[in-house]
Amino acid sequence: MSHVLSANTQTTLSPPRPSWVDRSHFGLPGPMGNGGHVPYLMALLLVVSVMAVSLRPNRLSAFPVINGSKNEYLRNGRAMLARGMREYGSKPFRVNTGLGGGVIILNSSVMPEVRNDHRFDSTKFLLQYWQAGIPGFEPYIALGTEILHNVIKWNLTPAGIAKLNKPLSDEANSALKDILTDNEEWHEVLLGDVLIRIVARVSSVIFPGPELCRNPDWLKITVNYTNKATNAAKVLRRWPVFLYRVVHWFLPECQEARRMVFHDELDWYESAAKRMGDDYDAASQQLGLSILAILTSNDLMSQSIMDLCQNPDMFEPLRDEIRSVLGDGGWKPNTLFNMKLLDSVLKESLRLKPVAAVAMGRRVMSEVQLKDGTRLPSECGIALSAEKMWDPEVYKNPRTYDGYRFLHMREASEQGEKTAQLVSTSPEHLGFGLGIHACPGRFFGANTVKLVMCHLLLKYDVKLADNTSTKPLEF
Repeated sequence: MSHVLSANTQTTLSPPRPSWVDRSHFGLPGPMGNGGHVPYLMALLLVVSVMAVSLRPNRLSAFPVINGSKNEYLRNGRAMLARGMREYGSKPFRVNTGLGGGVIILNSSVMPEVRNDHRFDSTKFLLQYWQAGIPGFEPYIALGTEILHNVIKWNLTPAGIAKLNKPLSDEANSALKDILTDNEEWHEVLLGDVLIRIVARVSSVIFPGPELCRNPDWLKITVNYTNKATNAAKVLRRWPVFLYRVVHWFLPECQEARRMVFHDELDWYESAAKRMGDDYDAASQQLGLSILAILTSNDLMSQSIMDLCQNPDMFEPLRDEIRSVLGDGGWKPNTLFNMKLLDSVLKESLRLKPVAAVAMGRRVMSEVQLKDGTRLPSECGIALSAEKMWDPEVYKNPRTYDGYRFLHMREASEQGEKTAQLVSTSPEHLGFGLGIHACPGRFFGANTVKLVMCHLLLKYDVKLADNTSTKPLEF
């Protein structure tokens, strides 16, 4: 039982299908299609975009901008946000992130006003951030559909998920053996690469189902699309929003995403949907569910393993807990609930390195005036600072990893038992958001991560490979 994982977290992690799409060709006709005039056209678009941006009135000019370029935020977002909080205190400021004029960062003190107000829409914010509506990003449109939300709300409830522990555990065990192998010699793997493949297999037991969870074509599409589309979205964000619908045709990353969405292997979903009388894009729905499962689970698991490798004294207590709980009847509905140290370890990693350094991203659907007098224009993007997650008045030694932190909080009080669980949301821990727009898939994601971690910890020794970078991207 000895293996080594190289902890690289930077993995490389609706409407009907458009009738005008030619599945065999995604270029443009004539000389432009073979790339002859593309460099000239791109240069022209760049000049036009600069002129348009400089001449266009900015509705967000009342909010100071703390960064000059989008890349500054991507490189060191958390430090930049911390600087904004120091300079502006409780006053709102703007971060240039590539979301149409930037995102207005609000102080966490306005959280009660925002959390359940329907004028602030989290789905619309995510759809805009991920370029939903651009050909090739159809699965992101699926994330905003009512049917997908109902699938999650009705079927991925805590009670429903708990009944799936055994089949999910079986697949986690099989996936680790196939992907990490049973080689007893130390060997290096790229952490992000192997985890995304494991998560894809385990989550596929539920959607699309056991008949496809080991299908190599399906797994290749889900893993590759998640990576390709994420990269394509980042590349597209470098351009002004009003040019998205033009420049995406010429960007190789977006072309690759389009090819994957309109892949013939997904045709069977369309046939099944028609037989059921459904008028939605079934393939996009399935890819949308896969994106939800893969991105968040992979990020949390990667960071948790890296934190454990840097705090190796946590390994044996975790293994002892897992063995003890499983020894009391195996995989039962409450098995994972009783692994409270594992729950605490995961929540601590999510606190130190959440998916983003800001929380509760929303799109303002109509002009809103907050109680402090701040006017938020319609259609702008807002987010709340997550600084409470690293506030010394909330957490003792907030910048230091403490795997027992939330276990002790649960043991200390009845209120702590409710708020210190991984899936619990609170103003002090915004890892899964807050209010009516808190992540609905967090219960399934948490269970998936815990199941994989159980098998990984019991069957493999893990350490960081030499010269491994332990600093994650924080934005």
